[in-house]
Amino acid sequence: MSVFPPTVVQSAFRCQGQPVPLPGGQGEAFRCGDIVLKPCRSTVEASWVAQLHLEIQQAGFRLPRPVRTTKGDWIAEGWQAWAFVEGIHRTDRWRDVITTCRTFHDAMRNIARPAFLGTRGDPFSRADRIAWSEEPANCHPRITPVLEHLRSLVEPTDLPSQVIHGDMSENVLFAADLPPAVIDFSPFWRPADYALAIVVVDALDWCGADESILQWVDDTPEMYQLMVRAEIFRIAIRDGFFKQGVDTLEGTNGHMQTVDMLTQRLS
Repeated sequence: MSVFPPTVVQSAFRCQGQPVPLPGGQGEAFRCGDIVLKPCRSTVEASWVAQLHLEIQQAGFRLPRPVRTTKGDWIAEGWQAWAFVEGIHRTDRWRDVITTCRTFHDAMRNIARPAFLGTRGDPFSRADRIAWSEEPANCHPRITPVLEHLRSLVEPTDLPSQVIHGDMSENVLFAADLPPAVIDFSPFWRPADYALAIVVVDALDWCGADESILQWVDDTPEMYQLMVRAEIFRIAIRDGFFKQGVDTLEGTNGHMQTVDMLTQRLS
């Protein structure tokens, strides 16, 4: 269940009007006039992300502007605020999402690795480490066989890592006569094209895309190796939330067609 932003938080960010829940994500974002309020799990990470949004040069994409409190802080009572950006997620514009993903990560190429990435223990971070064989899976028996199969397809890669957005798939928004907007930045330290691989597997598994999407990434070095890791990542996330009692494992069935495709291409 979503936690409604307290009045003290609304006042801190000078909100006008009643907060209204926004669709998508985990149901934690609320629009309040021209501001979007979201809870943050780490003050350090949230402050870093806010500052990054002020520093990164926006060329070919838009970023939401972080909003300070009346005291000049980025955080109030565990909440942060962003200027609302126009746009909607589109399931018929995967080529544009892929282009935006590449453009965005080109702009992120020289960002230093933040220290907090090594201390996170949330389901997303745990799944990321599982996908890159940095942590044993220890997942539910129902999904262990498919994870073991995917891991049997993994081969070493020496692609360089950088700061990436690990959840772009539904967080690229389109509006008429404006560049695509990139929202809800989720930082990880992985190869840039791993972010692209996550977009592709999400499109295949959740958003109704077919294998024609692969024509726009086929020339990307080690794309199928990255997609295998992306599938492990997404399945392991479900296990993490299942352990917390906030998800089921039913959705893992939707991954099997992509798993079969990757098996054929990598065998």
